[in-house]
Amino acid sequence: MQVLSLQGDHFKMGLQHGQQVHNLRPLIVATIDARLARSARRGGSETRLLQELEQAWMESAHSTMDMLRGIAEGLELPFPRLFHYAAASYLDDVAQSSASAEACTVWAASGPATRQGTPILTKNRDYSLKHLPLQALAYAAPREGYRYLYVTSAGSPAVFSSGMNERGLAVADTHVPSKDIGPGLARYVLMMNLLEKHATVTSALSYLEKVEQMGAGNLILADAQGDVVVVESGYKQFGLVSPVENMVAATNHFVSSELRGQYLEDYARASGSESRARLQVVQTILKEHWGTLDVETTQQLMARHKNGSVAICRHDTGDDTSTISNAIFLPAERKLLFCNDRPCGGSYATYTL
Repeated sequence: MQVLSLQGDHFKMGLQHGQQVHNLRPLIVATIDARLARSARRGGSETRLLQELEQAWMESAHSTMDMLRGIAEGLELPFPRLFHYAAASYLDDVAQSSASAEACTVWAASGPATRQGTPILTKNRDYSLKHLPLQALAYAAPREGYRYLYVTSAGSPAVFSSGMNERGLAVADTHVPSKDIGPGLARYVLMMNLLEKHATVTSALSYLEKVEQMGAGNLILADAQGDVVVVESGYKQFGLVSPVENMVAATNHFVSSELRGQYLEDYARASGSESRARLQVVQTILKEHWGTLDVETTQQLMARHKNGSVAICRHDTGDDTSTISNAIFLPAERKLLFCNDRPCGGSYATYTL
């Protein structure tokens, strides 16, 4: 797995990203081509949605647009094609035609729930297997804002999976098929903005309550002080899931009163019942291990196979999607333990800020 070093303004960070993964360009191009081929039939409606989103981001996501331009230049790709690729999941969501079962599992715990009394945030990233060789870790030192490290895919902008900044704010996301979507900021844009500008969950929530979000997902946050929360993201609605006994978890559906009615259960290939069952399994195991949660327990839980119910470490889902990594953030220690493979069989490397 490549470890990227990015610094400067967002265009320079994007340019460095593109240059440092240029050896992967053939694979990146093939992945882009395959991704866009699936949405080519939408024709005029897709062109309109792309133009609408580009205009919205030109007004409210300058940093991400600059980063995309830098990545495009570094990889010698046409910017419109890379922007289309970055917007592909949004276009699928609007069309209610999911390209894959992006069924990530995330939880966070802190205080008396953990063995050391310090926070843990972990994510199993379930994504296309084509992204396993593209998976990368990036250290970012923006011209303005906090330093941070994050898990991403080569050729993709902003914080494309999860990350943590030098102040100990950690964030990860999950996808949720939703009716409440629009041309707001994507989760990977929100996560970059959070890590660059915010040090605590309280500060992050003040930002998320005001900014216009694209929707269709959850953001799970933890900070060095031990605050944890799930933010359910909609274009028009905003939901919060507060911790129970210092623990929160999220899979691929909404549970808040504000957004649970917006969940498109029939749209998700990873069915609503599977997402609910996976969340129930995680919550049950967290309760069983309350007070003893640590890195070893986290690794065991995130490597869990079916065992008579549902898997947390998910192998072949039938649509070229699998668990491709596990990230364990320790915000108080500014430390990331990362498995660049299925957590049931891969090894962990440690990265620090």
